[in-house]
Amino acid sequence: MNQSVIFSVSCLLAVAAVAPLAQAEPEIIKAIPLQVHEERLRIQKLRLEYEAIDQQAQADCYAKFAVSDCLRAARAKKRFVLDDLRRQEVILNDLDRHTKAIEALNKIQEKSLADAKRLDAKP
Repeated sequence: MNQSVIFSVSCLLAVAAVAPLAQAEPEIIKAIPLQVHEERLRIQKLRLEYEAIDQQAQADCYAKFAVSDCLRAARAKKRFVLDDLRRQEVILNDLDRHTKAIEALNKIQEKSLADAKRLDAKP
């Protein structure tokens, strides 16, 4: 029972801490989903572009004498670029999750306020 009380209090404190931030700048939060979609498209486009560049680099490697070294270098460069794109994607997903969590907390808080007003209005 003691743990459930602590959990409830910590949840309320989390809502209380995050909700004012979300209410302070609602325009920014509403704009984020559009930016997330645009960023996802940008990352996808860059990934496709680099895949084409990598295929050309591999084809060029087969025209050289040291094919293995060239392919190894091309794969290392590909891994570096794709890892960076993946890092950007993870950051974007994290931002998207946080945005959705704030929106959910706002809905819960609005519902709680509406319920409280409704209860206060009853004689």
